[in-house]
Amino acid sequence: MKLPRIVVIVIAVLAVAAAGAGAWTLSQTARRTSAVAARINGDVILWSQVDAEIERTAAQLGMDTKNPAFEKQRAELTKAVIDQLVTQRLVMQEAQKRNLVASTKDIDERLASIKRQFPDEATFTKRLAQAGLSVTAVRELIRVQISQRKVAEAVAKVDVTDQEIRKQYESKRESYGKPAQIKVSHILFRAADKGQEAVAGAKARIAQAKLADGAKFEEVAKQYSEDPGSAERGGDLGFVGKGTLVKEFEDVAWKLKPGETSGLVRTQFGLHIIRVHEVKAAEPADYEKVKGEIREELLNARRQKDFDAWLAAQKKAAKVETFERQ
Repeated sequence: MKLPRIVVIVIAVLAVAAAGAGAWTLSQTARRTSAVAARINGDVILWSQVDAEIERTAAQLGMDTKNPAFEKQRAELTKAVIDQLVTQRLVMQEAQKRNLVASTKDIDERLASIKRQFPDEATFTKRLAQAGLSVTAVRELIRVQISQRKVAEAVAKVDVTDQEIRKQYESKRESYGKPAQIKVSHILFRAADKGQEAVAGAKARIAQAKLADGAKFEEVAKQYSEDPGSAERGGDLGFVGKGTLVKEFEDVAWKLKPGETSGLVRTQFGLHIIRVHEVKAAEPADYEKVKGEIREELLNARRQKDFDAWLAAQKKAAKVETFERQ
């Protein structure tokens, strides 16, 4: 089932658009071993930086770098990480030329908006640690992301007409409306295999008894739930639409009325007790309210296309050297 995400921006920033493999040749003069992994127009990337990114990326993808099996994937991941770092450096070099590097104010505002996605500062810090990141590292990732957006806007001069916006709206009207949603919480008792079902069932019955005695759902969830993503929030999964959670969970949740609690629901994750707090009816799209969103959607698509072409040309023209590990 879909559980609350950690900082989505981390993955988004690491996945800076990488176009054109033509700049990836290993120069004859660079075949010596070195602490330098790559040099881009004289700007250096160290192997220590590459290794740090590999560790973070592997952690985010759930890979165990200490597992011998990981070595088969390391070469491919190393190439991808270096390519991303080369791309980032090219973008940041252009941002510096054009005086478009993100300001401290830009970074502070974006970081504040990310923190607002978490219940408190401690939870935010905990999630960063789980992702192998520090606040300093996140600030740097934000700096790159904002700078890239500014460069993309500068190199890709695009626009859309009102007629194009209206056409897009008419062709995708349903997608711009707000689907029905439920605000739902759950208490999870993990049972990955049959051997764990008896223990999970016993724990679940204890929790059900406490709820029957009048205990608050949030408190029981904090005490018993084995879902690390929601337990600390009293089991809260927020507002979700259909198709967001696993089928067995949804089939029950969408039949509950606000304030109702389910019996035990079995999914691939274990046993759940589900409570629905609120139901929001679907809202049809209002053109005047969504036309700004559609305009940005069309602009971003065109801007990305132009930016990718610009980036491919930059990589082709740049002096990029890669070096073997020391």
